[in-house]
Amino acid sequence: MSKKNYESLPFEFYLRINGNERPIVGRNFNVRGYNPKALRSMDIKECIDEAVGMIQDQFRSKAEDYLYRYYNPYVTQTEEDIVAKDLFEEEDVFTFEIKVHGNIVAQKQFSGNWYPPKVRYDVDIRKLIPGIISKIQKTLSSKKLTTEYAGIAL
Repeated sequence: MSKKNYESLPFEFYLRINGNERPIVGRNFNVRGYNPKALRSMDIKECIDEAVGMIQDQFRSKAEDYLYRYYNPYVTQTEEDIVAKDLFEEEDVFTFEIKVHGNIVAQKQFSGNWYPPKVRYDVDIRKLIPGIISKIQKTLSSKKLTTEYAGIAL
């Protein structure tokens, strides 16, 4: 399959920051045994929650590594050293979306301001992509779905 033949892969996911049209990462893929009923189930919500959770776990891990790398336990911190500022004054919002045939079927946003700027502007989720695609494929091809919530059909 050539790189330019994405039309034959009707399923996509994208990760964007601050509503930018150009995604940080996006992938097209196929789903064997696609079940359209999955789009109106609790399973698609759980799927996107897990995919975003994978990304947030990686951000958290990279933030811990970054902060520990620059941590110096021998420096005494005084009250004057502590700068109080609003971390969410200029918020960076990440958006993860799943598309089917060009239509957004699931979308979730999360704040990047919980992580240091070095971590949130240096996003590299290449190692997570196969797991994210696999999770979406399993959800969209599932025959056993939760299509009712609190007695209401979805």
